[in-house]
Amino acid sequence: MDNQKYKLEKLKKAQKAKSSRDELFNSYLDKTTKFEDKIALVKFKQKDNNSVFLSSLKTLMKQ
Repeated sequence: MDNQKYKLEKLKKAQKAKSSRDELFNSYLDKTTKFEDKIALVKFKQKDNNSVFLSSLKTLMKQ
């Protein structure tokens, strides 16, 4: 039982950290005016999944 509570707390902390990191990325993406900075930020955020990176880049280009 204690092991389950520990895992749940660990998961909650990881989700909270991920959420705040995503908020930070999104706020920087909105604030920056340089296109190169936006591309670098999207690359960093989506570095693990190339298809997600390409779709994010397409969305960025449409704006």
